[in-house]
Amino acid sequence: MSTVGTTAERPRWGRRGTAAATIAARLSIESVLHDYDGVASLRGVTLEARPGEIVCLLGHSGCGKSTLLRLVAGLERPTSGRIVIGDLEVAGPARFVPPERRGVGLMFQDYALFPHMSILANVMFGLTSLDGPAAERAARAALGRVGLEDYAEDYPHALSGGEQQRVALARAIVPRPAVLLMDEPFSGLDKRLRDSVRDETMAVLRETRATAVVVTHDPEEAMRMADRVALMRKGSLVQFGSPAELYGSPVDLTAARFFSELNEFDGTATGGRVETPFGAFDAGAASDGAAMVVCIRHSGILLAAPGSGGVAGRVVRSRFLGEVWLAEIAVDGLDALLRARVRDASAFPPGTDVAVDVDRRDVLVFPR
Repeated sequence: MSTVGTTAERPRWGRRGTAAATIAARLSIESVLHDYDGVASLRGVTLEARPGEIVCLLGHSGCGKSTLLRLVAGLERPTSGRIVIGDLEVAGPARFVPPERRGVGLMFQDYALFPHMSILANVMFGLTSLDGPAAERAARAALGRVGLEDYAEDYPHALSGGEQQRVALARAIVPRPAVLLMDEPFSGLDKRLRDSVRDETMAVLRETRATAVVVTHDPEEAMRMADRVALMRKGSLVQFGSPAELYGSPVDLTAARFFSELNEFDGTATGGRVETPFGAFDAGAASDGAAMVVCIRHSGILLAAPGSGGVAGRVVRSRFLGEVWLAEIAVDGLDALLRARVRDASAFPPGTDVAVDVDRRDVLVFPR
């Protein structure tokens, strides 16, 4: 038996650009509702993934992400609404296409490899339309792309978590699905490994050109992977757009908190503005007297020497986070401490008086 998974030598991924391409399909989800024993799990979700696009379903546990994925795969039936893949309605009021006829690949969170089957047999499992020799050639090619062709005769228990993920990816792409569904595919990996495996997986997805829907609860992961992000909450679609749109223009305060750590303080709308110690900010269409919350991202707090402009403050404490320091600052006119992420805390040790300003691009204002 080989020594896959030992720390001495890790098998490298195969050469980029060698994954077999597919014909991507548009995925349309139209007003889909679903419930478990009368308890709503999806509440009228409508979204579309364009051919070849990578869409991330993002949200906290229990928001309906995995349920929506299972509906697209055909593992669950919607209570109402339609799901269309390409020109084929696969789920609707009078139609239900079984999973094996949908042209969909599915990669589970736990990889779902068969422990009693070799790695090669696992990858060949879904290739029922090919004869034995052709299926083996396709499976070996897919294993070659993920760097594991030399371990085709081994069994899953000989693999590390990252290598099992690669096998699961090879099995998902080898039938050349028009739509590829991935449920938290990197959640079981440590952070260092997760970053490298995710980057290689994204390269494979781009090569296959399949339409991909990826479930994650990590906003940074979603922004790194997706062409568009679908933010879900309590079974509903809250916001759908590019990573830059969701980060820069979150639809509400809860969405803003999901993507950023925020300093928050209360204000009142007057003449379309909200006054703060850092100046006035746009209150949108809020009526006069409306309670507002002004949010400033930690990265948007700017510190300088006293007398250089801004609001007077004092650094109370700071903590090293690895790449940056988190400084907490007492500011005239604010009850709560401001938090700022700074590169060089040596210039602002605790007890130092500072001038505090804000980057207006990192200010968000919402109704309270």
